[in-house]
Amino acid sequence: MSNPYRYTLRLAIDKTIYDADKKQRLIDFVKKAHISDVAFFINQEELSDAHITPTKAKELIASVDEVSQPLKELGITISLNPWTTMNHSDRGIHINPELDIKPMVNYQGTKSISMACPGYAGWADYISDIYAIWASIHPNELWLEDDFRHYKNAPFKLGCFCEDHMKRYNDILSMNLSRQEFVERMFTGGENKYRNAYLQVARAEILHVAHMIEQKVHEISPTTTLGLMSSWPEVHALEGRDWQRLLDELSGENTPAVSRPHLPAYNEVSPQQYARDFEKYTVATRTEIGPNHKIYPEMESFLYSPYAKSTKFTQFQLDTTSLVHANGVLLNMFSMMGDGINPTYHYDELLNHDKEYLDFLFENGIDIEHRGGVVVPMNQDVAKTKIDEEGTLEGLMASQTQWLELLSTMGIATQPLNYIDQEIKNKCVAITGNFLNTLSDEQITKVLTRNFVLLDGDALVILNNRHLLNLINATNVEVIKNRSGKQSFEQFDGETISGINNPRLTMLTHTGNYVKVDYKTPVHVHSSAYDRFENQLGPVTVSDDKFYILPMTDSPKYGWQAQYTDIREGDLKHFFEEQLSVPHLVNMYNCKMVIDENQSKMIISNWSIDDIDGINFFLKDRNVKKVSITYRDSNNQLQNEVLDATLDSKGIYHVDFTVKELAVIHVQFLD
Repeated sequence: MSNPYRYTLRLAIDKTIYDADKKQRLIDFVKKAHISDVAFFINQEELSDAHITPTKAKELIASVDEVSQPLKELGITISLNPWTTMNHSDRGIHINPELDIKPMVNYQGTKSISMACPGYAGWADYISDIYAIWASIHPNELWLEDDFRHYKNAPFKLGCFCEDHMKRYNDILSMNLSRQEFVERMFTGGENKYRNAYLQVARAEILHVAHMIEQKVHEISPTTTLGLMSSWPEVHALEGRDWQRLLDELSGENTPAVSRPHLPAYNEVSPQQYARDFEKYTVATRTEIGPNHKIYPEMESFLYSPYAKSTKFTQFQLDTTSLVHANGVLLNMFSMMGDGINPTYHYDELLNHDKEYLDFLFENGIDIEHRGGVVVPMNQDVAKTKIDEEGTLEGLMASQTQWLELLSTMGIATQPLNYIDQEIKNKCVAITGNFLNTLSDEQITKVLTRNFVLLDGDALVILNNRHLLNLINATNVEVIKNRSGKQSFEQFDGETISGINNPRLTMLTHTGNYVKVDYKTPVHVHSSAYDRFENQLGPVTVSDDKFYILPMTDSPKYGWQAQYTDIREGDLKHFFEEQLSVPHLVNMYNCKMVIDENQSKMIISNWSIDDIDGINFFLKDRNVKKVSITYRDSNNQLQNEVLDATLDSKGIYHVDFTVKELAVIHVQFLD
């Protein structure tokens, strides 16, 4: 294959204990596991000395260069994963007084002992010089760790608010605010000049340092590719990250930077929970990065053993990277203390068995930009306009993925969109309030009048605040707080869903607030709110020929947990089948559909530990008679079957094929 899926092994070595046995185990592992690239940790985790001197850096890189020679002889490329840029958190180690590095100060005034102020020129010179040392052995890829950001591990959280930074913020504002005064105003309300000053400075200094690193690295090693590691999109939005420009700054003339999105399961969680988190973190990050940079998501098993997660779950994580059309994966599977390869885990067998299928999925993948389904837009500048009634740091973390998580997990095809003022027209678009609030009134009007839109409760609040309720033919909204003694449940009067007449959904537990809307023209009322005495309070889910409204806000604690039920799914899909042509799976709990915009192929993934008996899917205006299904069997062998697709009277296709637990299958439509 011309572009096979790549395995990069992240590995820690300690020369003092790197004996002949460890050397041989590494060689055996990379051979059997089809490892293409080994990224050696430097100054990592338990062996980290925070910010090291250039002399120490040269010693470490010399050790890596020596250890890597046998791998190079095997044709394995060598990459580097320095573990510290600003540093992740304080671990009792102070900044070396020999170094010209100033400590970061958080929003509460706490001074770090080891994390660097990102705006200080001494640190910028230091870190770019250190990266030039790393580049001296001409690595294939040279990574910037996820500490290359202003938001740090708890309890420190957001920086930097040192005296120099406060002067910069005050200069922009032409004021003389104390740190406490500035932070209070920055955290208050929606968009304000204080928050914008912080975001402006944070974005600019990260881009500046990235540029310095790129210049010094590529002066030494023009062929080295720089890589950016990242965690939660909400956190990176909190400091104004410009994803595409940052990756562009890290790109050389012929070496576009690469990205490592976070796979949000360092330990095994329920696959149903992972299904939501995957959209919230991995899919959202890939969306914001755009199509111009390769991605290698991170598969980590912390604390590094099968006690962290099962082999089956690990394999599923690898297979589901195909849903973002990943170019490969970074494997953090072993201790970072220098133990090397632990053969008792049998990860080499796992990787060996999975490689052929991952190559196939990559060669036959679907880019996010070429997906079909409900468009779910997001904006990297969302933190600018986040409305927070409490005035807290956490209140600035603005989620834009509620619809993405819900629709995808329910088997409805989605197309995430990185919104940069492009026209969206004649689409089905699912919009959160946080995204809507990043648009101008004119942009809101265009999106809502040129498309069919799904709106949540937060979006209704924004429309009300902007005096734009006329766009949904409404006159007034009332936000009724959760657990206020009012709304208790939602009822679909006169409907039958999942065989239940007049089914109900909670409006009391694990949910946000209810936004009651007064409509000035008739709408189709799907469901109504009731109190505990069964008095009707008003409409909940409604629709007309331009919108479908689910008027529940995002709970800071529970998100949209209460919406994950077959009753909500049934209502959505019935509407899609009657009114819209959105592709989706039918009666396949916890299965996702990714489909291309031409409706020629789809990838189905089963995010549960139940087998699903039969593939059922809805496609409108598409004639499918047979499908070609490629999958991995119980013996980890690549298999392909051509099967009939039958169409029932309701327009649902059926294929007689069992989708196994934690399985990913590729389906090609044959006319």
